[in-house]
Order: sequence, then C-alpha cells, then structure tokens
Amino acid sequence: LNYVYQEHLEFAEEGAEINVQHMQLFSQLFGDYPFKAEKYGHAQFSWGGGMEHQTMSFVGSYTFDLLSHELAHQWFGDKITCASWEDIWLNEGFATYLNGLCYEFIFPQYWDLYKTDRISKATAQPDGSVWVDDTTSVSRVFSSRLSYSKGAMVLHMLRWVCGDSAFFAGVKNYINDPMLSYGYARTSDLKYHLETASGRNLDGFFADWFYGQGYPSYDVKWAKLPDNQVKITLWQTPSHPSVSFFEMPVPVKLSDGIHDTLLVLPHNTNGQVFTAPLHFEAGSLEFDPDQWIVSRNNLVEEVLANGEPLPESSIEILPNPAAGDVRVRLKTPESEQAEWTLWAADGKLAMQQMIALNAGFNDIKVPAAYLPAGTYVFQLKTARWRVERPIVLY
Repeated sequence: LNYVYQEHLEFAEEGAEINVQHMQLFSQLFGDYPFKAEKYGHAQFSWGGGMEHQTMSFVGSYTFDLLSHELAHQWFGDKITCASWEDIWLNEGFATYLNGLCYEFIFPQYWDLYKTDRISKATAQPDGSVWVDDTTSVSRVFSSRLSYSKGAMVLHMLRWVCGDSAFFAGVKNYINDPMLSYGYARTSDLKYHLETASGRNLDGFFADWFYGQGYPSYDVKWAKLPDNQVKITLWQTPSHPSVSFFEMPVPVKLSDGIHDTLLVLPHNTNGQVFTAPLHFEAGSLEFDPDQWIVSRNNLVEEVLANGEPLPESSIEILPNPAAGDVRVRLKTPESEQAEWTLWAADGKLAMQQMIALNAGFNDIKVPAAYLPAGTYVFQLKTARWRVERPIVLY
C-alpha cells in the first residue's frame, strides 16, 4: 500500500516494484516479513530521507537505497528493537548492511562500489566506536559514519570471521529468538547467537570492533622464494590507541596474470611471517581483494627474501610502439644471470632467452620484427627481482 505524490507516481511504481525483490530476499535470509498478516507500505512525505514505522514507512522518495533500508527495519528495528541507544547499530547497522545485500544478491555489479563507499565513510576519521558512548547526543547516536557505515561493515566482518553459513544462521536465530522477537535486544544477544552458530569466541572481535575505536592500516611485504613459494610478512598500525591490535584473518590474492590463488592469513601479531607454496610463480599480491576488512592506507611491497628492498634499477624500451626490433636498455646494481620473456596478450609465450647482466647499463635486443601486431609484455627476472613492461607492435 503506497501513498504517493501524483507527480512522482511513475518513479514510485518502479521503486515499489523492485522493493518486492527486497522483501523476498530478506524473507529468504531472515524469515518471513514480520507483519505479513497486516500489510507493508510507504507514505511519501516532504522531508529528506525516510523513517520506518511498523508496516508503513515514511519516505521522501522511492529510491532503491531508501526503500531497502526502511524495509530492512521491519526486521531489525521493529521486530526487534535495540534495548538501549548504546546499541542503535542493531537497528541502523543492520538496515544499512541489508541495503548492501540487495546489491550483492540483486544487482551484484554495484556490490564492490557499496563496500568501497562504506569503508571509506567508516574510516574518514581515525576515532569512533560503533558502541554509542554518549546517548545524550542525538548526532552521536545517529552518526552516519559510526552507527550506519561502520556498523554495517562490522556485520560484514563478522560474516567473514564466522563464515557465510554460520553468520546467516546466527542472525536468523537472533531475529527469530522467541525471547527477543517483538521485543528488545542488546548487542550481547546478537553475539550469543553468532557464537552459538559458529562455535567461535567473539570476545576479542567485539572488544576491538564494537567497543574499540578506529581501524588498522596494514603493511604487507612479500617475497618470491624458490620452487614457486612466497613469503609474506604482515604488520598493522591501529589508528586509535583504544585498540592495540586488530586480530583478523587477512585475505591476499597472488597472481601471475593468468593464474591466481587466495590465501587467508590468521594475523595475530605484528611482524608475523607466512610462507605458502603456489602452483605458479607469483607476479603480484593484492590485499583484501573482496573488501572484507575495514582498513585504510594499506601498503603492499615486494621485497627480497631477506626482507631488503628490491634493487634499484631502471628500464627503457626503444622504440615503443615499434614496427620492428626493440631494444631494452636496463640499469642494474650488480652482475647476475637473468631470463627475459615476451608474452602475447592471450598469455602465450612469444620469446624467451637467458642472458648475463653486467653491473651498470645493459642493452638487450628483442627481435620482434616478425611478430604480429599487438600488445606484448616484456618480462625480465633474476633470482632476486623481476620487472615487467608493455611493448606495442604495429
């Protein structure tokens, strides 16, 4: 049932139709719409944003984000209401995260953008807890950065720590707990259900991410070892002194441009070292590729196996683009054996040669005149380092 300004009718009809998909998704994940024996609807009003009311939300317009957020409150806010303003994230964090789940399950092309935006907002300042430390301040209770964005991403991190099945089972058990449903809950009630479903002790997580302030910045140093192994050293710097260290499983993706693999590193202390075998030689490492962790200002650096920086070198390719043979001018700090390869855009090896590099400048001839036009990748590697550059042939 929708009350709409006549001049907004067409847009409202479109938004309300998509809202049906939101209701179907939430019902599937968390149980039936809590007031299905009565109704659900919207009443348009002239304020910005919206306000959920049980079975009839007030909305300024019929947009995707607003309708999904207010509908989510029928479960998280109306079926169960936070018992204290300290725990307002049980209303607003959930409604914000369920808006994100609508992107993940209905319009997945926007899911990464949603997570990027929420992490950026949550880490816009170095302080602030999801727990409301001043319930006399309306602006603090309804902080869009902390109660909404950071609250939503704390739920996302709980999903990462517990695993998908346990997370959704725990939340469903929480929202349908007969001791809580159509009543009130505290954060400890949600924590209990997540711990029961996952078998994990979440004391440390809530101490860091719910009561603690700020976020970590990660420093990831990685090195190639013999036999396609990698060595990864993890450091972090918390943004606020209330948390000395954020213990989290840290995902990293290693790739050679064709193959890739995801490693999950149980990061418990600073300077922790991990080694792992791969079935390919890694050429790059990406930190948290699926954006599970609320973090900012992260640094990823490839180093030598002993932790020292890669040697300073310079490389120049002339001419580039080219219609014939190409010369690679390379400066290296010391003499060593090297291998250069040329790879076509489809990942096929076009050329390969072992050479001896001299300390200082080296000239390498790439006989490319007979190759088809296209974009290639020139790769030069030694036992200690590697460089890659594109070459365009026409």
